[in-house]
Amino acid sequence: MKKLVFSVALLFVAGMTYGQTVNDDCTDCTIPQLECMDCSFEQLESGPRGAEINTSLVDQDGIENIAIVDQYGDGNFSTVKQDGQMDVLGGIGNEAYVNQYGVKNHSDIKQSGNYNLGIVNQYGTENYAKQDVGVGWAEYNYALANQRGNGNTSFQKQRYDYNEAGVVQRGRGNYAEQDQSSDANAVWGSTAWIHQFGKKNEAKQTQRGSYNFAFAFQKGKFNTSNENQVSDAGGMSANDSWTVQYGKMNLSCVDQFATGYAYNYSDVWQWGRKNHSFVNQDAFDGANYSTVWQGGWYYGRAFNNVSKVNQFAEGGYNDSFVWQDGYENESYVDQNTLDGSNASDVYQFGESNVSGVTQYADGESWNTSLVEQYGYDNYSCVDQNALDGFNISNVYQWGTDNRSFVDQDAIDASNTSDVNQMGLANLSCVTQVGTTGTSF
Repeated sequence: MKKLVFSVALLFVAGMTYGQTVNDDCTDCTIPQLECMDCSFEQLESGPRGAEINTSLVDQDGIENIAIVDQYGDGNFSTVKQDGQMDVLGGIGNEAYVNQYGVKNHSDIKQSGNYNLGIVNQYGTENYAKQDVGVGWAEYNYALANQRGNGNTSFQKQRYDYNEAGVVQRGRGNYAEQDQSSDANAVWGSTAWIHQFGKKNEAKQTQRGSYNFAFAFQKGKFNTSNENQVSDAGGMSANDSWTVQYGKMNLSCVDQFATGYAYNYSDVWQWGRKNHSFVNQDAFDGANYSTVWQGGWYYGRAFNNVSKVNQFAEGGYNDSFVWQDGYENESYVDQNTLDGSNASDVYQFGESNVSGVTQYADGESWNTSLVEQYGYDNYSCVDQNALDGFNISNVYQWGTDNRSFVDQDAIDASNTSDVNQMGLANLSCVTQVGTTGTSF
Protein backbone atom coordinates (compact mmCIF):
# COMPACT_ATOMS: atom_id res chain seq x y z
CA MET A 1 0.00 0.00 0.00
CA LYS A 2 1.28 3.40 -0.91
CA LYS A 3 0.43 6.46 1.10
CA LEU A 4 1.12 10.02 -0.08
CA VAL A 5 0.84 12.97 2.27
CA PHE A 6 1.15 16.59 1.08
CA SER A 7 0.76 19.74 3.16
CA VAL A 8 1.40 23.44 2.62
CA ALA A 9 1.23 25.91 5.54
CA LEU A 10 1.26 29.71 5.59
CA LEU A 11 2.31 31.62 8.69
CA PHE A 12 0.34 34.67 9.90
CA VAL A 13 2.37 37.22 11.88
CA ALA A 14 0.96 40.36 13.56
CA GLY A 15 -2.22 40.16 11.54
CA MET A 16 -0.36 40.19 8.21
CA THR A 17 -0.50 37.31 5.80
CA TYR A 18 2.69 36.28 4.10
CA GLY A 19 2.29 34.02 1.11
CA GLN A 20 4.55 32.56 -1.49
CA THR A 21 3.74 30.39 -4.45
CA VAL A 22 5.05 26.91 -3.76
CA ASN A 23 5.73 24.22 -6.29
CA ASP A 24 3.31 21.50 -5.31
CA ASP A 25 5.15 18.81 -7.21
CA CYS A 26 5.86 16.16 -4.59
CA THR A 27 7.99 13.94 -6.72
CA ASP A 28 10.87 12.19 -5.04
CA CYS A 29 13.60 14.62 -4.10
CA THR A 30 17.09 14.02 -5.35
CA ILE A 31 19.90 14.16 -2.81
CA PRO A 32 22.96 15.82 -4.35
CA GLN A 33 25.80 13.37 -4.76
CA LEU A 34 28.76 15.17 -3.24
CA GLU A 35 32.02 13.53 -4.13
CA CYS A 36 34.65 13.52 -1.43
CA MET A 37 37.29 16.09 -2.23
CA ASP A 38 40.78 14.78 -2.77
CA CYS A 39 42.57 14.96 0.56
CA SER A 40 45.79 13.71 -0.93
CA PHE A 41 48.67 16.06 -1.49
CA GLU A 42 51.91 15.95 -3.36
CA GLN A 43 53.87 13.04 -1.95
CA LEU A 44 57.24 14.30 -0.77
CA GLU A 45 60.30 12.13 -1.25
CA SER A 46 61.94 10.68 1.81
CA GLY A 47 65.49 11.95 1.33
CA PRO A 48 68.05 14.62 2.30
CA ARG A 49 67.41 18.31 1.93
CA GLY A 50 70.18 20.60 0.68
CA ALA A 51 73.96 20.36 1.00
CA GLU A 52 75.70 18.17 3.56
CA ILE A 53 78.14 20.51 5.27
CA ASN A 54 78.26 19.28 8.86
CA THR A 55 78.03 15.48 8.96
CA SER A 56 77.67 13.13 11.94
CA LEU A 57 77.36 9.33 11.85
CA VAL A 58 76.64 7.23 14.94
CA ASP A 59 76.38 3.43 14.61
CA GLN A 60 75.66 1.39 17.76
CA ASP A 61 75.00 -2.30 18.48
CA GLY A 62 73.99 -3.81 21.77
CA ILE A 63 71.87 -2.98 24.79
CA GLU A 64 70.96 0.38 26.34
CA ASN A 65 72.39 2.44 23.53
CA ILE A 66 72.38 6.23 23.89
CA ALA A 67 73.32 8.74 21.23
CA ILE A 68 73.28 12.55 21.58
CA VAL A 69 74.04 14.81 18.62
CA ASP A 70 74.15 18.65 18.65
CA GLN A 71 74.82 20.53 15.43
CA TYR A 72 75.00 24.28 14.72
CA GLY A 73 75.15 25.99 11.34
CA ASP A 74 73.77 25.33 7.87
CA GLY A 75 73.55 22.03 6.05
CA ASN A 76 73.67 19.83 9.14
CA PHE A 77 73.43 16.10 8.47
CA SER A 78 73.04 13.50 11.22
CA THR A 79 72.61 9.74 10.94
CA VAL A 80 72.04 7.52 13.98
CA LYS A 81 71.80 3.74 13.67
CA GLN A 82 71.04 1.59 16.68
CA ASP A 83 70.76 -2.17 16.31
CA GLY A 84 69.49 -3.98 19.36
CA GLN A 85 69.02 -7.49 17.96
CA MET A 86 71.00 -9.29 20.64
CA ASP A 87 69.79 -12.87 20.23
CA VAL A 88 67.38 -13.73 23.05
CA LEU A 89 67.67 -10.35 24.71
CA GLY A 90 66.22 -8.65 21.67
CA GLY A 91 67.79 -5.25 22.20
CA ILE A 92 66.67 -3.03 25.05
CA GLY A 93 66.73 0.67 25.79
CA ASN A 94 67.94 2.41 22.64
CA GLU A 95 67.87 6.21 22.87
CA ALA A 96 68.74 8.83 20.28
CA TYR A 97 68.64 12.62 20.70
CA VAL A 98 69.38 15.01 17.83
CA ASN A 99 69.40 18.81 18.13
CA GLN A 100 70.05 20.90 15.04
CA TYR A 101 70.19 24.68 14.60
CA GLY A 102 70.43 26.27 11.16
CA VAL A 103 69.15 25.96 7.59
CA LYS A 104 68.44 22.75 5.68
CA ASN A 105 69.04 20.44 8.60
CA HIS A 106 68.77 16.69 8.08
CA SER A 107 68.28 14.02 10.74
CA ASP A 108 67.95 10.29 10.08
CA ILE A 109 67.38 7.83 12.97
CA LYS A 110 67.06 4.08 12.46
CA GLN A 111 66.38 1.82 15.43
CA SER A 112 65.60 -1.87 15.95
CA GLY A 113 64.76 -3.56 19.22
CA ASN A 114 62.52 -2.87 22.21
CA TYR A 115 61.89 0.31 24.18
CA ASN A 116 63.32 2.60 21.52
CA LEU A 117 63.26 6.34 22.07
CA GLY A 118 64.05 8.88 19.37
CA ILE A 119 63.70 12.65 19.74
CA VAL A 120 64.61 15.23 17.09
CA ASN A 121 64.61 19.01 17.67
CA GLN A 122 65.23 21.24 14.67
CA TYR A 123 65.30 25.03 14.58
CA GLY A 124 65.54 26.83 11.23
CA THR A 125 64.07 26.50 7.76
CA GLU A 126 63.67 23.59 5.34
CA ASN A 127 64.30 21.06 8.07
CA TYR A 128 64.03 17.34 7.40
CA ALA A 129 63.59 14.60 10.02
CA LYS A 130 63.18 10.87 9.47
CA GLN A 131 62.79 8.04 11.97
CA ASP A 132 62.51 4.37 11.00
CA VAL A 133 61.81 2.06 13.92
CA GLY A 134 60.96 -1.58 14.29
CA VAL A 135 63.07 -4.02 12.30
CA GLY A 136 63.70 -7.08 14.45
CA TRP A 137 62.30 -7.15 17.97
CA ALA A 138 60.32 -3.93 18.24
CA GLU A 139 57.85 -3.00 20.93
CA TYR A 140 57.15 -0.01 23.17
CA ASN A 141 58.73 2.45 20.76
CA TYR A 142 58.43 6.25 21.01
CA ALA A 143 59.39 8.74 18.31
CA LEU A 144 59.06 12.53 18.46
CA ALA A 145 59.96 15.25 15.97
CA ASN A 146 59.83 18.92 17.01
CA GLN A 147 60.40 21.44 14.22
CA ARG A 148 60.34 25.24 14.26
CA GLY A 149 60.53 27.22 11.03
CA ASN A 150 59.16 27.12 7.50
CA GLY A 151 59.20 24.31 4.98
CA ASN A 152 59.59 21.57 7.56
CA THR A 153 59.27 17.90 6.65
CA SER A 154 58.92 14.91 8.98
CA PHE A 155 58.67 11.19 8.18
CA GLN A 156 58.17 8.61 10.94
CA LYS A 157 57.65 4.88 10.46
CA GLN A 158 57.09 2.32 13.22
CA ARG A 159 56.46 -1.42 13.10
CA TYR A 160 55.03 -3.90 15.59
CA ASP A 161 53.26 -3.29 18.90
CA TYR A 162 52.75 -0.59 21.52
CA ASN A 163 54.16 2.19 19.37
CA GLU A 164 53.68 5.94 19.73
CA ALA A 165 54.81 8.67 17.37
CA GLY A 166 54.31 12.42 17.51
CA VAL A 167 55.16 15.49 15.44
CA VAL A 168 55.04 19.17 16.45
CA GLN A 169 55.57 21.75 13.71
CA ARG A 170 55.47 25.54 13.96
CA GLY A 171 55.67 27.62 10.80
CA ARG A 172 54.18 27.51 7.32
CA GLY A 173 54.41 25.00 4.52
CA ASN A 174 54.88 22.10 6.94
CA TYR A 175 54.53 18.44 5.95
CA ALA A 176 54.23 15.54 8.40
CA GLU A 177 53.72 11.88 7.56
CA GLN A 178 53.46 8.93 9.94
CA ASP A 179 53.12 5.24 9.12
CA GLN A 180 52.51 2.59 11.78
CA SER A 181 51.81 -1.15 11.58
CA SER A 182 51.47 -3.72 14.36
CA ASP A 183 51.00 -7.48 14.46
CA ALA A 184 48.32 -9.19 16.51
CA ASN A 185 50.51 -10.94 19.11
CA ALA A 186 50.55 -8.23 21.79
CA VAL A 187 47.77 -6.53 19.83
CA TRP A 188 47.46 -3.19 21.63
CA GLY A 189 48.41 -1.36 18.47
CA SER A 190 49.64 2.14 17.65
CA THR A 191 49.19 5.76 18.68
CA ALA A 192 50.00 8.66 16.37
CA TRP A 193 49.52 12.41 16.75
CA ILE A 194 50.44 15.54 14.80
CA HIS A 195 50.25 19.17 16.00
CA GLN A 196 50.74 21.90 13.41
CA PHE A 197 50.67 25.68 13.90
CA GLY A 198 50.72 27.90 10.82
CA LYS A 199 49.25 27.89 7.32
CA LYS A 200 49.35 25.49 4.41
CA ASN A 201 50.10 22.59 6.70
CA GLU A 202 49.70 18.98 5.58
CA ALA A 203 49.32 16.00 7.91
CA LYS A 204 49.06 12.38 6.83
CA GLN A 205 48.72 9.39 9.18
CA THR A 206 48.41 5.74 8.14
CA GLN A 207 47.85 2.93 10.62
CA ARG A 208 47.41 -0.84 10.25
CA GLY A 209 46.96 -3.32 13.08
CA SER A 210 44.64 -4.24 15.90
CA TYR A 211 43.93 -0.99 17.75
CA ASN A 212 44.76 2.29 16.04
CA PHE A 213 44.52 5.76 17.57
CA ALA A 214 45.28 8.92 15.58
CA PHE A 215 44.96 12.58 16.56
CA ALA A 216 45.56 15.61 14.32
CA PHE A 217 45.52 19.22 15.51
CA GLN A 218 45.93 22.12 13.08
CA LYS A 219 45.67 25.84 13.75
CA GLY A 220 45.86 28.23 10.82
CA LYS A 221 44.43 28.26 7.31
CA PHE A 222 44.59 26.11 4.20
CA ASN A 223 45.30 23.04 6.34
CA THR A 224 44.82 19.46 5.19
CA SER A 225 44.54 16.37 7.39
CA ASN A 226 44.39 12.82 6.05
CA GLU A 227 43.78 9.84 8.36
CA ASN A 228 43.78 6.27 7.04
CA GLN A 229 43.22 3.36 9.44
CA VAL A 230 42.83 -0.39 8.95
CA SER A 231 42.06 -2.62 11.96
CA ASP A 232 42.36 -6.41 11.75
CA ALA A 233 41.01 -9.02 14.13
CA GLY A 234 42.77 -9.33 17.47
CA GLY A 235 42.78 -7.44 20.76
CA MET A 236 40.51 -4.42 20.83
CA SER A 237 40.15 -4.41 17.02
CA ALA A 238 39.25 -0.76 16.62
CA ASN A 239 40.06 2.44 14.79
CA ASP A 240 39.88 5.72 16.66
CA SER A 241 40.47 9.05 14.90
CA TRP A 242 40.25 12.62 16.20
CA THR A 243 40.77 15.73 14.08
CA VAL A 244 40.67 19.34 15.32
CA GLN A 245 41.11 22.28 12.94
CA TYR A 246 40.98 26.01 13.71
CA GLY A 247 40.94 28.53 10.87
CA LYS A 248 39.52 28.75 7.39
CA MET A 249 39.70 26.68 4.21
CA ASN A 250 40.46 23.55 6.23
CA LEU A 251 40.09 20.08 4.74
CA SER A 252 39.79 16.82 6.69
CA CYS A 253 39.51 13.29 5.31
CA VAL A 254 39.11 10.16 7.44
CA ASP A 255 39.07 6.65 5.94
CA GLN A 256 38.53 3.69 8.28
CA PHE A 257 38.21 -0.06 7.69
CA ALA A 258 37.60 -2.62 10.45
CA THR A 259 37.07 -6.38 10.49
CA GLY A 260 36.39 -9.02 13.13
CA TYR A 261 33.88 -7.47 15.55
CA ALA A 262 35.74 -4.19 15.43
CA TYR A 263 34.46 -0.64 15.39
CA ASN A 264 35.38 2.62 13.70
CA TYR A 265 35.14 5.93 15.51
CA SER A 266 35.78 9.33 13.95
CA ASP A 267 35.42 12.74 15.58
CA VAL A 268 36.04 15.88 13.49
CA TRP A 269 36.00 19.42 14.91
CA GLN A 270 36.33 22.34 12.50
CA TRP A 271 36.04 25.93 13.69
CA GLY A 272 36.09 28.67 11.07
CA ARG A 273 34.68 29.10 7.60
CA LYS A 274 34.75 27.18 4.34
CA ASN A 275 35.65 23.96 6.12
CA HIS A 276 35.18 20.57 4.49
CA SER A 277 34.97 17.22 6.26
CA PHE A 278 34.75 13.81 4.59
CA VAL A 279 34.40 10.54 6.53
CA ASN A 280 34.36 7.04 5.00
CA GLN A 281 33.83 4.05 7.29
CA ASP A 282 33.53 0.30 6.60
CA ALA A 283 32.93 -2.25 9.35
CA PHE A 284 32.42 -6.01 9.06
CA ASP A 285 30.75 -7.61 12.07
CA GLY A 286 31.24 -4.31 13.84
CA ALA A 287 30.01 -0.73 13.99
CA ASN A 288 30.70 2.75 12.65
CA TYR A 289 30.48 5.97 14.66
CA SER A 290 31.01 9.39 13.12
CA THR A 291 30.72 12.82 14.73
CA VAL A 292 31.26 16.09 12.84
CA TRP A 293 31.22 19.53 14.48
CA GLN A 294 31.48 22.59 12.26
CA GLY A 295 31.01 26.16 13.42
CA GLY A 296 32.49 29.48 14.39
CA TRP A 297 32.94 29.59 18.14
CA TYR A 298 36.57 30.55 17.73
CA TYR A 299 36.55 32.63 14.54
CA GLY A 300 33.14 34.28 14.79
CA ARG A 301 30.30 33.32 12.55
CA ALA A 302 31.11 30.51 10.15
CA PHE A 303 29.80 29.81 6.68
CA ASN A 304 30.20 27.48 3.70
CA ASN A 305 30.79 24.40 5.84
CA VAL A 306 30.43 21.03 4.09
CA SER A 307 30.17 17.60 5.71
CA LYS A 308 29.95 14.24 3.93
CA VAL A 309 29.65 10.92 5.79
CA ASN A 310 29.67 7.49 4.13
CA GLN A 311 29.11 4.44 6.31
CA PHE A 312 28.81 0.73 5.51
CA ALA A 313 28.32 -2.00 8.11
CA GLU A 314 27.87 -5.72 7.58
CA GLY A 315 26.40 -7.45 10.60
CA GLY A 316 26.55 -4.23 12.59
CA TYR A 317 25.23 -0.70 12.70
CA ASN A 318 26.00 2.85 11.61
CA ASP A 319 25.69 5.97 13.74
CA SER A 320 26.27 9.50 12.42
CA PHE A 321 26.00 12.88 14.16
CA VAL A 322 26.48 16.21 12.35
CA TRP A 323 26.33 19.65 13.99
CA GLN A 324 26.72 22.78 11.87
CA ASP A 325 26.63 26.43 12.95
CA GLY A 326 26.57 29.33 10.45
CA TYR A 327 25.08 29.78 7.02
CA GLU A 328 25.22 28.05 3.67
CA ASN A 329 25.95 24.77 5.42
CA GLU A 330 25.70 21.44 3.61
CA SER A 331 25.40 18.02 5.21
CA TYR A 332 25.16 14.70 3.37
CA VAL A 333 24.87 11.31 5.09
CA ASP A 334 24.87 7.97 3.26
CA GLN A 335 24.38 4.83 5.36
CA ASN A 336 24.18 1.20 4.30
CA THR A 337 23.85 -1.82 6.59
CA LEU A 338 23.32 -5.56 6.22
CA ASP A 339 21.56 -7.15 9.21
CA GLY A 340 22.05 -4.07 11.35
CA SER A 341 20.70 -0.55 11.77
CA ASN A 342 21.29 3.03 10.65
CA ALA A 343 20.95 6.13 12.82
CA SER A 344 21.55 9.69 11.65
CA ASP A 345 21.22 13.01 13.51
CA VAL A 346 21.74 16.34 11.72
CA TYR A 347 21.54 19.75 13.43
CA GLN A 348 21.94 22.93 11.41
CA PHE A 349 21.82 26.48 12.79
CA GLY A 350 21.93 29.45 10.41
CA GLU A 351 20.88 30.35 6.90
CA SER A 352 20.58 28.52 3.59
CA ASN A 353 21.07 25.09 5.11
CA VAL A 354 20.90 21.89 3.06
CA SER A 355 20.62 18.39 4.49
CA GLY A 356 20.49 15.08 2.64
CA VAL A 357 20.17 11.67 4.32
CA THR A 358 20.13 8.33 2.50
CA GLN A 359 19.68 5.11 4.45
CA TYR A 360 19.51 1.52 3.25
CA ALA A 361 19.01 -1.46 5.55
CA ASP A 362 18.92 -5.06 4.33
CA GLY A 363 17.67 -7.93 6.46
CA GLU A 364 15.95 -7.49 9.81
CA SER A 365 17.24 -3.95 10.09
CA TRP A 366 15.92 -0.46 10.58
CA ASN A 367 16.62 3.18 9.77
CA THR A 368 16.18 6.23 12.01
CA SER A 369 16.80 9.80 10.92
CA LEU A 370 16.53 13.12 12.78
CA VAL A 371 17.02 16.47 11.03
CA GLU A 372 16.73 19.82 12.84
CA GLN A 373 17.23 23.09 10.95
CA TYR A 374 17.05 26.65 12.29
CA GLY A 375 17.23 29.70 10.00
CA TYR A 376 15.88 30.35 6.53
CA ASP A 377 16.14 28.84 3.06
CA ASN A 378 16.18 25.39 4.67
CA TYR A 379 16.07 22.23 2.60
CA SER A 380 15.88 18.67 3.91
CA CYS A 381 15.70 15.43 1.94
CA VAL A 382 15.44 12.01 3.62
CA ASP A 383 15.42 8.73 1.66
CA GLN A 384 14.98 5.53 3.68
CA ASN A 385 14.80 1.95 2.44
CA ALA A 386 14.39 -1.00 4.82
CA LEU A 387 13.94 -4.64 3.85
CA ASP A 388 12.23 -6.69 6.56
CA GLY A 389 12.61 -3.73 8.93
CA PHE A 390 11.17 -0.29 9.64
CA ASN A 391 11.88 3.38 8.96
CA ILE A 392 11.52 6.36 11.32
CA SER A 393 12.05 9.94 10.19
CA ASN A 394 11.79 13.16 12.21
CA VAL A 395 12.25 16.59 10.60
CA TYR A 396 12.04 19.91 12.48
CA GLN A 397 12.40 23.19 10.59
CA TRP A 398 12.14 26.74 11.92
CA GLY A 399 12.72 29.74 9.65
CA THR A 400 11.75 30.98 6.20
CA ASP A 401 11.05 29.09 2.97
CA ASN A 402 11.32 25.62 4.54
CA ARG A 403 11.04 22.49 2.40
CA SER A 404 11.05 18.89 3.58
CA PHE A 405 10.98 15.71 1.48
CA VAL A 406 10.69 12.26 3.06
CA ASP A 407 10.66 9.04 1.02
CA GLN A 408 10.25 5.80 2.97
CA ASP A 409 10.16 2.25 1.63
CA ALA A 410 9.64 -0.72 3.97
CA ILE A 411 8.72 -3.89 2.08
CA ASP A 412 7.48 -6.08 4.94
CA ALA A 413 7.35 -3.63 7.83
CA SER A 414 6.30 -0.09 8.75
CA ASN A 415 7.18 3.56 8.17
CA THR A 416 6.85 6.50 10.54
CA SER A 417 7.37 10.13 9.57
CA ASP A 418 7.10 13.22 11.76
CA VAL A 419 7.51 16.68 10.18
CA ASN A 420 7.20 19.97 12.09
CA GLN A 421 7.57 23.26 10.22
CA MET A 422 7.33 26.86 11.43
CA GLY A 423 7.99 29.89 9.22
CA LEU A 424 7.06 31.15 5.78
CA ALA A 425 6.16 29.09 2.71
CA ASN A 426 6.52 25.62 4.24
CA LEU A 427 6.33 22.55 2.02
CA SER A 428 6.23 18.97 3.25
CA CYS A 429 6.17 15.90 1.01
CA VAL A 430 5.97 12.41 2.52
CA THR A 431 5.90 9.25 0.42
CA GLN A 432 5.56 5.89 2.15
CA VAL A 433 5.54 2.34 0.82
CA GLY A 434 5.08 -0.58 3.21
CA THR A 435 2.70 -2.67 5.25
CA THR A 436 1.76 0.27 7.45
CA GLY A 437 2.55 3.94 7.27
CA THR A 438 2.08 6.76 9.74
CA SER A 439 2.65 10.44 9.04
CA PHE A 440 2.31 13.32 11.53
